[in-house]
Amino acid sequence: MNIISHTQARNLLIDDFDFNSAIAQERITEFNDDPLVLSCALHRLTNSGRGWHGLDSIEVKESITPEIRAEAEAIRDYYTKKFFWTALSSNSRLSDYRQRLLNLLENRISKCKDQDCGIYFKLPVFYEEDQVYDQFKKDYETSEVPKIVYGLTNNQKERLDLTYLKTTFSSQRKRKIERFWFTDQKYLFQIEIDRDNPLMEMFKVFLNESGTVKLQAYRTVDRIDQMYFYKLFKFNFVKE
Repeated sequence: MNIISHTQARNLLIDDFDFNSAIAQERITEFNDDPLVLSCALHRLTNSGRGWHGLDSIEVKESITPEIRAEAEAIRDYYTKKFFWTALSSNSRLSDYRQRLLNLLENRISKCKDQDCGIYFKLPVFYEEDQVYDQFKKDYETSEVPKIVYGLTNNQKERLDLTYLKTTFSSQRKRKIERFWFTDQKYLFQIEIDRDNPLMEMFKVFLNESGTVKLQAYRTVDRIDQMYFYKLFKFNFVKE
């Protein structure tokens, strides 16, 4: 019994979702290989600077290796288990997007409408980002809502000495952003910047030259994927 049917039997997951009526007007593409494998191959081609291709292009098909197929299976296993345990622990209904994703992954659907192709296309990127967040959850305090301030009011900037960790990327409908992650050795801190910001490269150079970042900033509490952190805004760097 697959995960969806198992969870439905327990009345913990989702009601049936009518994928056909939701995207009835979309074009249908039938792939001759697992679209998730194709997506992983395309992701590697793109990262290697070998241009942009469609999921069904010959270049993508010819670049598939056993390693890429193993990566696709790791992604499939990761998300089916993750959403199963999310639904089980919260005893709640999954979103339409997650229902749809599970349906694609578990049934290895290769006859796809445009939105399905988009889900497959983005999964390798989401997977890379989620691996970073899973490691953050192990290394830092992210399970509880942190206190907003250390004795200051919300209208005051704070002086912070932080260590730069990593950068993650997010492509949203209207924005492409980069998230810069820092820590004070206990909590996570994040600065979010639009990728087309003209000062982006200058900001990156500063981070690469300095392991420790000293700045003044306002902060608020935010959350991604059940991971709490401080989000910094209206910041400025501090010189010694």
